[in-house]
Amino acid sequence: MTTQYFVLVGSLCLLVALVQAWLLVVRFASDTGPLARLIPGRQDLLRSHIDYLMMALFLFVFFLLYRAFAVTPPMWVVVSACIGSFFNPFAFFVRALRPDYLKRPAPMFTAMITTSCILATVGYGTSAVLFARAALAAG
Repeated sequence: MTTQYFVLVGSLCLLVALVQAWLLVVRFASDTGPLARLIPGRQDLLRSHIDYLMMALFLFVFFLLYRAFAVTPPMWVVVSACIGSFFNPFAFFVRALRPDYLKRPAPMFTAMITTSCILATVGYGTSAVLFARAALAAG
């Protein structure tokens, strides 16, 4: 079943969020340590961490909704949601490494965040329509 990818990518997002949680502990403990030089954008690291947690939650919940409604989504829906879910928080992590992107929007960051938002919107939006149809059909 294609929905197993929601669990696989959700698990990856959760593991990345856990690693980032430890990075946050060390990063917020010191503004002068080696991690502060490696990851100067601590607010973007925090944004990335929270986004990865949210995306993991969404992926797990959508997997369960697909199972509950016994709906099999098209593969393009799964791929869109999974790629968008992983790369949206990743864009903030990249910006945490290079906070100069805040001063002038970098084309790479803008392209990554725009593409990942479009993919996540398409994947989750289409899923919402499929769930609504299934719920109405179930009566």
